Amino acid sequence: MEKQYEIGGLPIQVEMEEGLVRIANDPSLRRAVGDQPEATTSALMSLIKADHEAAYGKALAITDDSFAVEIWGHLCLDYFLLKYKVILKVVLRFGLYDRLCRSCEVIDCGERGKDPNRRIWDALAPLRKRMARRVPRRIRPESRPM
Repeated sequence: MEKQYEIGGLPIQVEMEEGLVRIANDPSLRRAVGDQPEATTSALMSLIKADHEAAYGKALAITDDSFAVEIWGHLCLDYFLLKYKVILKVVLRFGLYDRLCRSCEVIDCGERGKDPNRRIWDALAPLRKRMARRVPRRIRPESRPM
């Protein structure tokens, strides 16, 4: 199921299936989250979770802290990959740099069993407040230069 949410006047593209959400990492998402990371991410998660429950009859089994940290983690990684492209292409050889860039184009957030990285995001969830304070200045690029 594809959905478009409007948050802060910006369209956020989301694909959803049972237990899995794919959020497009595009200029609208980066701008919305960069302007107000906590409020934007909380609003987006609430809308996604409500639609998931309505569509599939069960709640999306991802905690808000883990969900938020995963979104911000992908956005920040994408920012650093693009900002330090020249250096990282040398350091991350054998196609790893390109693979990481591709993995940041869409933010896949899934329940355990559908998202192999869920344990990592769950472990980082206690850092949500600390990450929220750092997100705005880190994801400002309006587009993904390639």
